[in-house]
Amino acid sequence: MGLTEPLIMQIYCRLEVAVTDPQAIAKLAGQQLREADIDWSRREEDLDEAVHQLESDLTQALSCVIEHDRMIEHLPGVEPRGGLAFTTIGKPDDRFRPGFTDFL
Repeated sequence: MGLTEPLIMQIYCRLEVAVTDPQAIAKLAGQQLREADIDWSRREEDLDEAVHQLESDLTQALSCVIEHDRMIEHLPGVEPRGGLAFTTIGKPDDRFRPGFTDFL
């Protein structure tokens, strides 16, 4: 028996990674930004400035290249609606520790 309206759910996760090649991440993020369909005439910065800023900030670059909808691509009946990924350097934020109750 199917639902008449989709049930909207949130997935919260934390993934720790070791970045062994920061330049490769920066280059990939810059390449993806260059390939994106963005109207730069409506922006304060131009494409080259934006790529330089992105490639200069590893946390932002890594967040930009993460494909969060791939974690659910094998699940039947689940459709991604959007997501947010942010990256930090160092130890986990307390908001992502078991037992933390003040989520958002």
